[in-house]
Parts: sequence; C-alpha cells; structure tokens
Amino acid sequence: MTDSVLVLGAGGFIGNHVLTGLARAGLPVIAGIRRRAPAAPVPSRQVDAGDAGSLAAAMEGVGAVVNCVASGPGAMVEGARLLAAAAGPRRIVHLSSMAVYGAATGLVDEDAPLRPEGAYGEGKAAAEAVLRAHAAQGGEVVMLRPGCVHGPGSESWTARPARLLRAGRLGDLGAAGDGACNLTAVADLAAATAAALRLPEARGQAYNISDPGPMDWNAYFRGLARAIGAIPLHRIGGRRLRAEALAAYPLKVLEALGRKARLRVPDPLPPSLLRLFRQDIVLDHRRADAELGFKRTPPAIALAEAAAWFLKAGKAVS
Repeated sequence: MTDSVLVLGAGGFIGNHVLTGLARAGLPVIAGIRRRAPAAPVPSRQVDAGDAGSLAAAMEGVGAVVNCVASGPGAMVEGARLLAAAAGPRRIVHLSSMAVYGAATGLVDEDAPLRPEGAYGEGKAAAEAVLRAHAAQGGEVVMLRPGCVHGPGSESWTARPARLLRAGRLGDLGAAGDGACNLTAVADLAAATAAALRLPEARGQAYNISDPGPMDWNAYFRGLARAIGAIPLHRIGGRRLRAEALAAYPLKVLEALGRKARLRVPDPLPPSLLRLFRQDIVLDHRRADAELGFKRTPPAIALAEAAAWFLKAGKAVS
C-alpha cells in the first residue's frame, strides 16, 4: 500500500514501537498523538480518539489506521465505535488482547469463544464486537490479539516484574508459576501489524500474535532475573502469595495517589495477575505464521533487549 497509515496512540509504549516498525518497513506513517510526541521523526497529528470531529480530521488523506490507543474499558468501546465511523472503507488494524479469551485453557485458536473476565477483557471483547459489526457492513478490519507484550518501554511485562524480582517479591513460584507465559515481543507485534496492513487476504481475520513455544512463568522470571542481575532467585510460597493478593487493593490505591504526588509506592500483585501465572493457556500462532508470515525476534534476544532497556533506564526497586 502507498497511502499513509495513521497510528493512533503513537505516543504510548506499543504505539511508538508500531510507528517505528512500520516506518522501518517502508510504510508512510503519521503519528496520531494526544499529548506526548513519539520518538520517531515522522509527521504527526494531534488527535483525540474519543472525539468524533478530531478523529475525522486526523483521518483526512489517510489510507489505513492502526488502533494502539490504551484506555479504560468504556473508552475502548466508544473509541472503536468512533473509529469505525471515521474510517469508513479504510483498513483498520485493531490491537486487541489475549484477555478476550478469559480463563480458557489448552491450545486456543482465534475461533475460540470470547469469554473475558474482568473489565479490561470485557472492554477488549466489546470493542472487537463493534469492529466486527463494522466489517459486516463492508468495512475492512484486521484484529491482532497479542499476549503479554514485553520489550523496551514495557511497564507491565518488563519493568514491573523486574522491580518485583529485585525486591524479592517475585521469583520461583513453584506450582503457582507453572502457567504458560504467552509473551509477545513488541517488535514482533509491529512486524505483524505491517503484514496485516499489506496483505489483502488479512481482511476480516483475527490473529494471535505470540511466541510459538511459550515457557512457563517460573522460567520467564528466572531468565529476566539473570538478565538484570536479580539473583539468587527467591522461592515464593503460597502464604506469601496470599499476603500479596490481600495487599494488592490498598497498594493499587496508593499507587494512584502516588502518581498524583509523584511518589513511588510498592507495585501491587493483584489476584488477576496471580491467576494468570497459573493459567495453562497457549495461544495458537499458526494462522499468523501461515497468513502474515512476519519475521519473529528470537526469544532470547527479545529478553536481552528488554533487560538492557530496564537496566539503562535505571528503574527503581520497589
């Protein structure tokens, strides 16, 4: 494709990596930003993805759009509705999440029923439903469902686990960490997005984007701990994990207050995250391999790059 691609949410972690990856792949890109400018030296447009007029103006002269906007559940759904209206016949590549599968176990492909649990997963599933309705009316939509997106700049799956490992609050969880760790290197997500934009046959499809051979969470924590020097690894027992679950809500409240006051508080380990560490779900990657065919980052390299970013950024210990 030769028309410009608008990347919504280009100022965020995933959006900025997608923007940079598309530019490197030779696609003409425009950064759709609300406040923070992207690091990539590309044209940008101020856009509020929750405002119909702003979104329509940003779409002028654009041939396709990638939705990387990070927002709350309600805003996800409204944003999808506004995006569908503004995009019209243009291709939309929508970044969803494995959270739409909820508590599913075993090998899960893209045709599995969506049974999300929790507000985040429900919001992602509802946004997908809006865009599927748009596709049924003639719109072009491709859904990408990544796993746990890690890499340079990842707060959720690189920085936070690294801080918890350094603090001795994560480590070898025993049976509580035996669930499948469906990591997605952020560079791979960007490469999959480029393919989803270029390939006509991707229209109307959903794709799981995840490492083909997921390790368990214990193995991931060991690898990350070694890479950042947080060794020896602590053994975290059930009693400690139950205490972490009880402390999660007050820590979450303190975290929000701390952001406003620019104070760092200990990272919460919510029950939803502890359930994920046990969940035996493996994202089936075969459709993405067969149809998108993007080049993957070797897992060891992806982990090393993420750890190097964390160490260089000087993340504080919780």
